[in-house]
Amino acid sequence: MKSFLLFIALLCAIALSGSPASSSANTSSAARVERAQMTFAQPVELIGYTLQGQYLFVHDDAAMARGEACTYVYKGLVEKPKNLVVAFHCTPAERNKVDYFTVRTLPNTAGVIELREFQYAGSTEAHVVPTNLHTVHVASPPMK
Repeated sequence: MKSFLLFIALLCAIALSGSPASSSANTSSAARVERAQMTFAQPVELIGYTLQGQYLFVHDDAAMARGEACTYVYKGLVEKPKNLVVAFHCTPAERNKVDYFTVRTLPNTAGVIELREFQYAGSTEAHVVPTNLHTVHVASPPMK
Protein backbone atom coordinates (compact mmCIF):
# COMPACT_ATOMS: atom_id res chain seq x y z
CA MET A 1 0.00 0.00 0.00
CA LYS A 2 2.88 2.33 0.86
CA SER A 3 4.51 1.80 -2.56
CA PHE A 4 1.18 2.41 -4.31
CA LEU A 5 0.83 5.74 -2.50
CA LEU A 6 4.42 6.66 -3.40
CA PHE A 7 3.73 5.83 -7.04
CA ILE A 8 0.60 8.00 -7.00
CA ALA A 9 2.59 10.81 -5.36
CA LEU A 10 5.23 10.56 -8.11
CA LEU A 11 2.56 10.79 -10.79
CA CYS A 12 0.98 13.81 -9.08
CA ALA A 13 4.36 15.53 -8.82
CA ILE A 14 4.89 15.04 -12.54
CA ALA A 15 1.44 16.35 -13.37
CA LEU A 16 1.90 19.43 -11.18
CA SER A 17 5.44 20.21 -12.29
CA GLY A 18 4.21 22.27 -15.24
CA SER A 19 6.21 20.19 -17.70
CA PRO A 20 4.36 16.93 -18.18
CA ALA A 21 6.22 13.78 -19.09
CA SER A 22 6.43 13.59 -22.82
CA SER A 23 7.74 11.21 -25.36
CA SER A 24 8.73 11.47 -28.95
CA ALA A 25 9.64 8.79 -31.39
CA ASN A 26 11.81 8.82 -34.47
CA THR A 27 10.58 6.10 -36.78
CA SER A 28 12.40 4.70 -39.76
CA SER A 29 12.05 1.46 -41.66
CA ALA A 30 15.15 0.07 -39.92
CA ALA A 31 14.70 1.08 -36.29
CA ARG A 32 12.78 3.18 -33.83
CA VAL A 33 14.32 5.29 -31.10
CA GLU A 34 11.96 6.49 -28.39
CA ARG A 35 12.62 9.25 -25.88
CA ALA A 36 10.74 10.42 -22.81
CA GLN A 37 11.37 12.74 -19.89
CA MET A 38 10.61 11.78 -16.31
CA THR A 39 10.87 13.72 -13.07
CA PHE A 40 11.32 11.76 -9.85
CA ALA A 41 10.24 13.78 -6.81
CA GLN A 42 11.31 10.96 -4.47
CA PRO A 43 14.45 8.79 -4.81
CA VAL A 44 13.96 5.72 -6.99
CA GLU A 45 16.66 3.11 -7.52
CA LEU A 46 17.54 1.83 -11.00
CA ILE A 47 20.14 -0.94 -11.16
CA GLY A 48 22.00 0.44 -8.16
CA TYR A 49 21.74 4.09 -9.17
CA THR A 50 19.52 6.51 -7.27
CA LEU A 51 17.38 8.67 -9.52
CA GLN A 52 15.94 11.93 -8.22
CA GLY A 53 15.13 14.94 -10.37
CA GLN A 54 14.80 15.04 -14.17
CA TYR A 55 15.92 12.20 -16.43
CA LEU A 56 15.76 11.35 -20.11
CA PHE A 57 14.95 7.73 -21.05
CA VAL A 58 16.05 6.63 -24.53
CA HIS A 59 15.24 3.23 -26.05
CA ASP A 60 16.79 1.95 -29.30
CA ASP A 61 14.91 -0.95 -30.94
CA ALA A 62 17.82 -1.79 -33.28
CA ALA A 63 20.23 -2.20 -30.34
CA MET A 64 17.66 -4.38 -28.56
CA ALA A 65 17.36 -6.61 -31.65
CA ARG A 66 21.16 -7.03 -31.66
CA GLY A 67 21.14 -8.01 -27.95
CA GLU A 68 23.05 -4.87 -26.95
CA ALA A 69 22.31 -2.25 -24.33
CA CYS A 70 19.16 -0.64 -25.71
CA THR A 71 18.05 1.60 -22.85
CA TYR A 72 19.99 4.73 -21.89
CA VAL A 73 19.09 6.90 -18.92
CA TYR A 74 20.54 10.42 -18.80
CA LYS A 75 20.56 12.90 -15.92
CA GLY A 76 18.73 16.01 -17.08
CA LEU A 77 17.04 16.40 -20.43
CA VAL A 78 20.06 16.33 -22.76
CA GLU A 79 21.34 13.16 -24.45
CA LYS A 80 25.08 13.67 -23.89
CA PRO A 81 27.64 11.01 -22.89
CA LYS A 82 28.66 12.99 -19.79
CA ASN A 83 25.03 12.88 -18.57
CA LEU A 84 24.66 9.09 -18.97
CA VAL A 85 23.66 7.45 -15.69
CA VAL A 86 23.22 3.86 -16.87
CA ALA A 87 22.68 1.80 -20.02
CA PHE A 88 21.26 -1.72 -20.06
CA HIS A 89 19.53 -4.35 -22.17
CA CYS A 90 15.85 -4.52 -21.27
CA THR A 91 13.31 -7.27 -21.86
CA PRO A 92 10.12 -6.43 -23.76
CA ALA A 93 6.76 -7.26 -22.15
CA GLU A 94 3.26 -6.87 -23.56
CA ARG A 95 1.03 -4.51 -21.54
CA ASN A 96 -2.12 -2.48 -22.06
CA LYS A 97 -1.60 0.68 -24.09
CA VAL A 98 -0.75 3.74 -21.99
CA ASP A 99 -1.45 7.39 -22.79
CA TYR A 100 1.62 8.76 -20.95
CA PHE A 101 5.19 7.68 -20.36
CA THR A 102 4.81 5.33 -17.42
CA VAL A 103 7.25 3.86 -14.92
CA ARG A 104 6.37 0.96 -12.65
CA THR A 105 8.09 0.58 -9.29
CA LEU A 106 8.14 -1.85 -6.39
CA PRO A 107 9.86 -1.72 -3.00
CA ASN A 108 12.74 -4.18 -2.58
CA THR A 109 13.35 -6.21 0.59
CA ALA A 110 15.14 -3.23 2.18
CA GLY A 111 12.15 -0.97 1.47
CA VAL A 112 13.91 0.99 -1.28
CA ILE A 113 11.66 1.86 -4.24
CA GLU A 114 13.07 0.26 -7.40
CA LEU A 115 12.16 1.08 -10.99
CA ARG A 116 11.12 -2.27 -12.50
CA GLU A 117 9.85 -1.28 -15.95
CA PHE A 118 8.85 1.64 -18.13
CA GLN A 119 6.52 2.14 -21.08
CA TYR A 120 6.30 4.89 -23.69
CA ALA A 121 3.11 6.81 -24.45
CA GLY A 122 0.91 5.13 -27.05
CA SER A 123 2.75 1.82 -26.79
CA THR A 124 1.67 -1.66 -25.70
CA GLU A 125 5.28 -2.71 -25.13
CA ALA A 126 6.82 -2.22 -21.71
CA HIS A 127 10.56 -2.47 -21.12
CA VAL A 128 11.49 -4.58 -18.09
CA VAL A 129 14.66 -3.65 -16.19
CA PRO A 130 17.06 -6.59 -15.68
CA THR A 131 17.22 -8.05 -12.19
CA ASN A 132 20.14 -10.44 -12.65
CA LEU A 133 23.07 -8.18 -13.47
CA HIS A 134 25.40 -11.14 -14.04
CA THR A 135 23.58 -12.28 -17.19
CA VAL A 136 22.73 -8.96 -18.86
CA HIS A 137 24.71 -6.13 -20.39
CA VAL A 138 24.87 -3.18 -18.03
CA ALA A 139 27.12 -0.20 -18.57
CA SER A 140 27.72 2.91 -16.56
CA PRO A 141 29.59 6.07 -17.51
CA PRO A 142 33.32 6.31 -16.80
CA MET A 143 34.32 7.89 -13.50
CA LYS A 144 35.52 11.49 -13.76
